Amino acid sequence: MSFSVQYKFPPEAYQVLLLLSLFLYVDQAGPNTLGARIRQAVGGPSVIDKIRRITVGVHILEAVVMLLVNIRRGASLRVTCKWVLTTLIFGGPSWGTFYQVNNGVF
Repeated sequence: MSFSVQYKFPPEAYQVLLLLSLFLYVDQAGPNTLGARIRQAVGGPSVIDKIRRITVGVHILEAVVMLLVNIRRGASLRVTCKWVLTTLIFGGPSWGTFYQVNNGVF
């Protein structure tokens, strides 16, 4: 039995936006601010850079896997692009929503 792949924006995306906002605040904080103290407590700018690189890499990997899942399930180009872009930006919450809306991942 074949199901068409449907798209729904992940309602949990606000959590990722909140984390992104916090990360940007800590990353861009001026000296003698709470953000600078948090940055130093984490390990300094080099650790923040590593976190950024790892996060971007994981999101790219998730988006590629989402692309492959959509191709395998025969999704339209429009739906595939929506899922891939949403996963690239928001990561994990996209997978939960995809699972719920499309009766599983595989």
